[in-house]
Amino acid sequence: MRFESLYRISLYLLMFLSALILNVDADAAILLGGSNFRYARFFPPVMAAAGVLAYLMVDRRPGRGIGPGTANLLGVASLMLVYLEYRIDPNQLVLACGHWLYYLALVKMFRPKEPTDDWYLILLGLMQVLVGCFLSQGDRVGLLLVLWAILALWVLSLFYLHREALRSGRPGPAPPGPPAGAGGPTGGEPYPGLFGLPFYIATARAAAMTLLLGMFIFLIMPRSDARQAPPRGAVAPRSLTGFSDEVRLGQMGEILENNAIVFSADLLADGERIRPEEDLRWRGVTLTGYRDGRWRRDRDDIQSTSPPASRGGGRGLIEQRIRMEETSDRVLFALRPILKIEGPEGLIEMNATDGTLVRDLDRGPRRIGGGRRNLGPLSYSVFSERDRPGIPIQPGENDVVVASFDGGGLMDVPDDLVAPLGEISDRVVAGIPSDDLVAKARALEAYLGDSGEFHYSLRMTREDTTLDPNLDFLLNTRTGHCEYFASALALMLRCQGIPSRVVNGFKGGDWNDLAQMIIVRQRHAHSWVEAYVGFTPDRDRRPVWLPLDPAPAAEQAEQVAQVGGMPTSLRQVADFVRYIWVFYVAGFNADRQKQLLYDPIRALVKEAREGFQIMRLALLNAMRWLTDFPSPTAFFSVKGFVASSLVMLLTVGLYGTGRRLWRLLGRRLSGPDDRADDPSGALAAYVRLVRVLESYGLQRPSTETPREFARRASVLLGDRARGGDGRPLAEVPGRVVEAFYRVRYGALPLGVEVVSELDTQIDALEAGLRPSTG
Repeated sequence: MRFESLYRISLYLLMFLSALILNVDADAAILLGGSNFRYARFFPPVMAAAGVLAYLMVDRRPGRGIGPGTANLLGVASLMLVYLEYRIDPNQLVLACGHWLYYLALVKMFRPKEPTDDWYLILLGLMQVLVGCFLSQGDRVGLLLVLWAILALWVLSLFYLHREALRSGRPGPAPPGPPAGAGGPTGGEPYPGLFGLPFYIATARAAAMTLLLGMFIFLIMPRSDARQAPPRGAVAPRSLTGFSDEVRLGQMGEILENNAIVFSADLLADGERIRPEEDLRWRGVTLTGYRDGRWRRDRDDIQSTSPPASRGGGRGLIEQRIRMEETSDRVLFALRPILKIEGPEGLIEMNATDGTLVRDLDRGPRRIGGGRRNLGPLSYSVFSERDRPGIPIQPGENDVVVASFDGGGLMDVPDDLVAPLGEISDRVVAGIPSDDLVAKARALEAYLGDSGEFHYSLRMTREDTTLDPNLDFLLNTRTGHCEYFASALALMLRCQGIPSRVVNGFKGGDWNDLAQMIIVRQRHAHSWVEAYVGFTPDRDRRPVWLPLDPAPAAEQAEQVAQVGGMPTSLRQVADFVRYIWVFYVAGFNADRQKQLLYDPIRALVKEAREGFQIMRLALLNAMRWLTDFPSPTAFFSVKGFVASSLVMLLTVGLYGTGRRLWRLLGRRLSGPDDRADDPSGALAAYVRLVRVLESYGLQRPSTETPREFARRASVLLGDRARGGDGRPLAEVPGRVVEAFYRVRYGALPLGVEVVSELDTQIDALEAGLRPSTG
């Protein structure tokens, strides 16, 4: 591919990515703000089509393109479009200004282009990217930004080569070149043979070094704990249906068909990663009150961040390093029973009534705009006791008998449901002793989950809308998702005198072999029941809960597996890349920076300081030993010999260092050693050569060595300059520079004949370059 074509295609591809970043989240932001302006999705393909047309109709046909008057008129018209978009939705002023940059870039693409015009195009693309990053709240723009940065490095490299080719008088695709027959290269290719393997390796090396430097700056740049409030009309954090203070029965079905990621977790036992052998239940919010098909939460009492450790035995702890995605809900998730919580100080709390983990927004830092902290990505660790043969006990959770029974919380059943639910549950628990609460609870659980009379489905239908949803499920449809199973079981338990509550959380997750972690998605949402079966016999009277999961496990697993059709191997790669981006790039906040960077550095500095302190004390003790001579005769000993030898070595070292510094200081004070201005010999010949070539348009950039400059000059001169004897003078720059190198860097003198010959050759070169008067 020709250089000019590659450069233009790369530049237009960069403009397409800029337009895509500007508009990638515009649809969601506009729809959220209630705007009727819905054309942002068409802007990136229009930019791509404009790039193709500009390349074919303008860039490949010199002299074609819109004139300055037409361009100015279109620029004014673009302001009218911006005003019209602002009038449609005043909340989208920033997006409208970003579209104005887009319009200006379109106009500029159809103009005849000089390097200045290309530079303006690159700047317009960069400004579009900045506006797009400001407006975006999602993950897609981050991946596009990485691609844009890599492509921008490539385009800037080509832009530099293109500009230098034009400055040196080298022909582009059609600008005038050397006169016909002058022997110059033909075809308009400024860099023949440039695009080979060494060029691509050098470009990749430069891109890698730039990205590594950018990554280093990104990691060490301090971050603030306070987050800027998102712009009006921007995409809000996602909400998790079914985890609010009040949940409509059947609402969980909306989240079960969603494949979005909620959180990821690393599981460790005794410091080593483990893979769970069964589906874990990630406990979320608890619901206690039921009325008219809706479950609600109990009061929101808050306990300390770190619950007291369990007093019972156990088989060790399981650590969960959880990374929550951005969400607008306060509830957090963990395995029960919770023994210890580690996270941002003062942010995570535990409800003392039901053991639910929440974010305490009142203790979190405020936004710059005055609002509460935005619920962005959050990392925290939970230490839980492994399941033991008995029934789990949650430390730090209050006894609920007095607190909830009098108010009707855990025993409340609507009056119209007491008789029918009591009849069904009495039939199931017939023959079980009345005081055996665990056996009754297990029997009701098996009736819903193992009897074969009820089936799991994400498609919930109603047969009799006049009945309560629980009765319609138990008597008519007998098919539903986990929320219906849990709701019916909780109410039947209450009819049997067993306090109970519904728990909404997640069950299982997708194991990722690449990252060795669990990815929990919205489709893993699950409801189950916790039955209160008494309290511990000790004086603390801690509540004992029995977890019950009445949904048919096999049918549920089959239904969950059908959500999200991406192949497992591809999904694991996508999840791993997204995990790195969300939590180590987009979610690299002050807390994570402190945890991953500053805390290890502080620990290393502390250890180094302690080590230097030990070395200092050892050195002081050694000095005291060397300088401690009780009498003058004691100096004539082994210790005296060592001390005198060290003093002499130190004296010699100080003398040598001082001498070097004195010479260096004298050299600095005497001024620069600019032998390039020496009017004699090869140095003067080189200076004259540079001035002669500059007078004819061939300049040497400061980044180019004399030898590289001579090589380029010889290629461009070709056979254009000839001496009086008819010999080509393209070799003259190389001869002069080699002589200059010999004197400047080798300190080798030149004879008078050699210097005279160099002057003669430069005279001939100057005469050969002078245009003919005839």
